[in-house]
Amino acid sequence: MKTIYYFSGTGNSLYLGKILKKNCSYNLVNLSAVIDEEVILEGDIGIVFPIYAMGIPKIVEEFLKKVKIGKIDYFFAVATCGGSGYGIPFNQIKNILNEKNIKLDYTNYCHMPDNYLKLFKPLSTEEAKKDINSSKEKIDVISKHILNKKSFITKEKVFLYLGFLLIYKFWRYGLKKVSKSFKLNEKRCISCGICMEVCPVNNIDLVEGKPIWNNNCEECLACANLCPTIAISCGGKSKYDLRYKNPYIDIKELKNNLKGRKNDKV
Repeated sequence: MKTIYYFSGTGNSLYLGKILKKNCSYNLVNLSAVIDEEVILEGDIGIVFPIYAMGIPKIVEEFLKKVKIGKIDYFFAVATCGGSGYGIPFNQIKNILNEKNIKLDYTNYCHMPDNYLKLFKPLSTEEAKKDINSSKEKIDVISKHILNKKSFITKEKVFLYLGFLLIYKFWRYGLKKVSKSFKLNEKRCISCGICMEVCPVNNIDLVEGKPIWNNNCEECLACANLCPTIAISCGGKSKYDLRYKNPYIDIKELKNNLKGRKNDKV
């Protein structure tokens, strides 16, 4: 059994996961769709995810801590990020796996366009394609490494570890209140429900056709980035009428078929 579990808000990690699936003959599973199921990791396992605040998304941590472990032959982790690669994500994953007596065999970073609207102005579709295409050589290298079960652990910047850890801890603490940052332009909202459908953690309800954010946000910003009428803002660069979706991924692929959706709750 060869399985890649991915987490993706706006398509970057899904895009990479699809390429690795094809190049390395893996199954591809959306971890947010199985987070509430009993999952047993066996065989060759991969985790593909975006870096959030120098670390791993909360849902990735929850998934890795929750899963049961069978016989694992090879375990890799690849992080997508706006820069060239930095932070503490692989230290975090290694620590979780160590508690389960599992060895992390391979890690690597893969550059993708920034999608964090609070800090970065999104690229145009053509700019995004050019940026993604610049990573093709790196993706080919990663594919060959995984196909050959190469052992390689990315060297982390130890002298920056404490700084990265503080940034991450501060971000995780802020997740408790991040839902308050979302604002809806009711004149633009067409009550299509896409914001609810793309939310990976069922954090959005529709009340009379309008989104209401609860308190379990991952801050993937899929709701704001994928709204077709740009009706959702979240501060920072979201003031511009530009949003990001990986141009090689269809929005249908980003809709999470999760249980417990609440539509038009009064």
